[in-house]
Amino acid sequence: MDKQAFQTLVDGANAHLKPANRHQLVGSTGGGKPRFEVYHSAPSLCSHKVRTVLAEKQLAYMSHDMQIMPIGKAIPQNYRPGYVRMRMLGAPGAAFASGYTGASSVETEGFDPCVVPTLVDHEKLQVVVDSARICDYLESECDSGTTLVPAGMEAEIKAQIDIIDRAPHVAALYGANPDGDTRPPGLAGRIEGVQERKNRCLRAMMAEVPDDEELQAAYQAKIAKEEGSDTFVHTPEKMREAYAAMAVHAQDLENQLSSHDGDWAFGDAFTMADVMWTCSLYRVKWLGLADSWEQGGGLPRVADYVKRAFSRPSFQQAVVAWPRAYAPSPHFPESDSPGKHFEFARRMFTGVSMREALFG
Repeated sequence: MDKQAFQTLVDGANAHLKPANRHQLVGSTGGGKPRFEVYHSAPSLCSHKVRTVLAEKQLAYMSHDMQIMPIGKAIPQNYRPGYVRMRMLGAPGAAFASGYTGASSVETEGFDPCVVPTLVDHEKLQVVVDSARICDYLESECDSGTTLVPAGMEAEIKAQIDIIDRAPHVAALYGANPDGDTRPPGLAGRIEGVQERKNRCLRAMMAEVPDDEELQAAYQAKIAKEEGSDTFVHTPEKMREAYAAMAVHAQDLENQLSSHDGDWAFGDAFTMADVMWTCSLYRVKWLGLADSWEQGGGLPRVADYVKRAFSRPSFQQAVVAWPRAYAPSPHFPESDSPGKHFEFARRMFTGVSMREALFG
């Protein structure tokens, strides 16, 4: 594909991206155009990973903070045909994800053409999909900032990332624990029935492109996946299994940390594994599932680790301070005041510029 055709594809993806203050440059390019465009969403766990790597490596990019949930009559921006066409360029011939296990790993679940994040590299005319692949791509292409995959550690780091990717984070977000829901109040009401709302939007997009066989197949697979999600989260046995897996998730990190005396997963160096563990454990705590390392849960190394990890500047910039990334949660008392709830609602409905979000 030549440069003009590539740009036309990207322009098609960008056609429905509004409001403007959710689509802005992050970082400095010295007045030129950014090499990267990043399609992500504030609350998306996989987006958290990519944004943290971008911050850790001090990379500038055009940020497209997309609306990915069906709200009112609005179609999620990641369902629009232009975006789906562009995203499929990053996984030619890939098998579409159509089943559901509660995890989000592309390696085990298949390729979902209707999600975030997606990276566009205008220098190489590349579309890169899947958060793990995007993070690896940024590491291999850009030598600024922190080296996140030191030479000779590729296999060990990948093994840790695989552990994280196979944990059922998605199931724990979309479905309640049958034996006691610890998720932040209000989440259950907002997310109940979301699968059918998503599928109504997907069918509306299918009606817009009746003659495009490739898009029809992509949308059909996504509908099947959402139907599987709806069944999964309303099956108590499956949800008990998912929550049992999440309850012991941090034990894998405790085991890794106990193999040495350093601060991070592999010793003194902060690596890609630490990016992924930080994003994962923050979500775990937000959902109220951190008993395994809090309240005498028996994981002292993890308890110390999260204090360092959550306060790291790159994570603070890319996740904690990112507008709309996390609603207030009683499991983060500092975020659970009336003022914080009001501020979150204001940002949800009015938006906020990247400059305001990151620099005040």
